[in-house]
Amino acid sequence: MAKEDNKSCFVIMPISECDGYEKGHFGHVYNDIIKPAIEKTEFIPVRADEVKETNFIHLDILKKLIDAPIAVCDLSTRNPNVLFELGIRQAFDKPVVLMQEKGTPKIFDIAPLRYLEYSKDMKYHEVLKSQTELKEAIEATKAVEGDIGNINSIVKLMALSSPASIPVLDNSNKEVLALDVMRSQMTDLRMMLEAMMHEGRKGFFQKRNSIVAIEYERITNKLDKLSTIKTSDREHADIEYSKLMRDTEEIMMNCGNEADHRMFKYLMNKIIRQREELVLMR
Repeated sequence: MAKEDNKSCFVIMPISECDGYEKGHFGHVYNDIIKPAIEKTEFIPVRADEVKETNFIHLDILKKLIDAPIAVCDLSTRNPNVLFELGIRQAFDKPVVLMQEKGTPKIFDIAPLRYLEYSKDMKYHEVLKSQTELKEAIEATKAVEGDIGNINSIVKLMALSSPASIPVLDNSNKEVLALDVMRSQMTDLRMMLEAMMHEGRKGFFQKRNSIVAIEYERITNKLDKLSTIKTSDREHADIEYSKLMRDTEEIMMNCGNEADHRMFKYLMNKIIRQREELVLMR
């Protein structure tokens, strides 16, 4: 199928049995809620266990995961494979609808991220309601693809410079090349996952007792206070933003840890964005 004609909706969810759930539970979630909802849209549901085109099963799954114009992800079990596939999808800034069972704590403490919730009991009327809500969420998410205000795009929310990308591969030794590409993109993926953790109040440095951790918390707290600045204090706020940028840049230049450097770079982007918003208010 040509890429422009691709109507796949890749479903990211637990496939094997999960502790704490009755046998076949997520099979019912797929067959009773997710699959019917997708089929009511222009898209065709595709799940990882249905990908059997060639001997390179994992590469086929990766390609379909990235190429699908839309995806649905069930986060109910915190399944590592589910989180890994979601991370790859987000790394390439591809639209995804997030869903989870009611009562499941949010895995990412980023306020704008929207989750669709469904009932574990899956009574008939609840299933029909979830189908309708998921159908509408798929259509709405696809409609805002590429929009700077896309609330389920980590790349947009974190003000990252650009999504990951895959170069054109030579047919020779394609499997090895593809795996190399996949490994090369893990840096971007790790950066985004770390950024998600940072956005929460507990923070990435919660259990670290170091100058870097202290400075990160100080700058973050100061930035939070500046976001609520009064109109009459904008000139003072602009000076404070300049100080934060200077301090952050100095820490970035002296970071001995690559992960810390990436996170302060993310923080710098946030400071710049927030300062620009202040300028626009004038």
